[in-house]
Amino acid sequence: QGSLEEWTAKSGEVETRPVVVPRADRMDLNIPANYRARDAPNIIDMDGMVEAVRGGEDVILDARGTTFQDGHMDGAVNVPYRSIVTKADLLKFRSREELSIVFEERGVDVMSDQRILLTCGSGVSVCHLFLALAECGRDNENTLVYDGSWTEWGADSDTPKVLPE
Repeated sequence: QGSLEEWTAKSGEVETRPVVVPRADRMDLNIPANYRARDAPNIIDMDGMVEAVRGGEDVILDARGTTFQDGHMDGAVNVPYRSIVTKADLLKFRSREELSIVFEERGVDVMSDQRILLTCGSGVSVCHLFLALAECGRDNENTLVYDGSWTEWGADSDTPKVLPE
C-alpha cells in the first residue's frame, strides 16, 4: 500500500516499457475473439441485496462517512472509510491489529463463515472494506460487494431504507 515512491524505495518492480494501446479504427473485427465474458465473483446485485436485507441473516457493512446518517439499508453497520486508514495518510490501511479492532468494535466477526455484504455511496470505497477484511485474515469467499451501493439503492423507491425522521 502507499505511493509509487514508497514502492520503488522498497525495491518494488516497475515496468518502464511503453504501453501499446490498440486503436479501435485499426482493429480487425473479423478475427474471432478468445475472450469469454463471465459473471464477476464476489459481486451482488440489487435483487440479491433486497433479499439479504429482508432476510436479515447477513452482515451488511456500509463504508460511507457522515452521509450514512442521511439514510442507509436496514440493518447496515457503519464502518466509515476513514476508520480503516491512518490519520496521517488516507491512502494507507491501519495495521492488521487496528483493523481487527475496528471490525470487532462494530460487532463484526471477520473470521465467521457468515456472508458479509459491502456497500458505500457509489461502489468505490466499498472495495477498501473488502481489502481490509482480507487483511484481517478473512477468506473473502463469502464477502460480496454491492457495486450499485447507495446511489442505486437510495434512488429506488421500493428498496427498504432507514431514513432520518
